[in-house]
Amino acid sequence: MIRGSCFCGAVSFQFSGEMTPIQFCHAERCRKSTGAAMAAEALAPVDGFEWVSGEDNLTHCEAPLLGAPPAYRKSFCSTCGSPMPSQIDGLPFMFISPGVLDDDPGSRPMRHAFVGQKACWHEIVDELPQHEGLPGGPNVNTLKDEREITRR
Repeated sequence: MIRGSCFCGAVSFQFSGEMTPIQFCHAERCRKSTGAAMAAEALAPVDGFEWVSGEDNLTHCEAPLLGAPPAYRKSFCSTCGSPMPSQIDGLPFMFISPGVLDDDPGSRPMRHAFVGQKACWHEIVDELPQHEGLPGGPNVNTLKDEREITRR
């Protein structure tokens, strides 16, 4: 079981199963939603996911569609603002910001996406593959699903 929680401890969750490798997204929306140079993001199966506490303390924000569904949806703790998991509409996955995990999920970074929108003040210094835009969706094959996921 992999556990996660928000900064203030009001919201906690856990899930079993495999999490995808971590993607670093440099898209403008991801930068604005995190306040950082990039967003670390991964997927976990909905089956095996459960809120342990504080689900009623969540707030959801959905940005207008820029392309094809699903929409960019952000869930966060209403008290401290920590990004919390949210289900991707129509798919059996939870979107997870790995920074809120309390346990090691076993996943590691695999790539950078949307480097064409990278913050001008940020320099990528690792050797991970870089993609100008969407690289075709996270490696969902590890989660036994062949669908391409497009969040932008």
